[in-house]
Amino acid sequence: MIATLTQTTRLVLLALLTMSIVACGFHLRGQVDLPASLKVLTLTSNSGSEDFDRSLRIALTRAGVTIIDEADATEATYNLKINPISTSDTELARNTSNDVSQIQRRLTSKYFIRKADGKAVYGPRTISTTRTLANQDAEESAKLSYNKDQMQSMSEDLANQLTYDLNYAPL
Repeated sequence: MIATLTQTTRLVLLALLTMSIVACGFHLRGQVDLPASLKVLTLTSNSGSEDFDRSLRIALTRAGVTIIDEADATEATYNLKINPISTSDTELARNTSNDVSQIQRRLTSKYFIRKADGKAVYGPRTISTTRTLANQDAEESAKLSYNKDQMQSMSEDLANQLTYDLNYAPL
């Protein structure tokens, strides 16, 4: 009898947990379901970051978007325009020698979806990502390598955020 009650209690708790997660709106991020009008785009990126541009093309391709040249675009083809990425750093910690040991880096950009005639139909939309960078008091070569890896990762995060945000474009 006790074993049955324990198993029943477990099932009830599992069902309650499942219903709570569903009720709060949680959902796993998987394949992005973009509007059909955004499946073929032209891309104008002034981001200033090759890592971001590469990550954005990969993220859009994974979402089923075909990026075409402007010469091949029709009147119905939308243009995704990316403004320059701005970077801001905030000191978080210093070591005993008063050297900065930890910073918080924030990457921010804005994007638009425009018609072929240049009129914006969605945007400006702001995308941003933040990361804490440690090891800022390490040797210069180690610090540069670490920061470069973190910036590449942040570029991927920013590109994925833009792709997920496109899912909500009312087009």
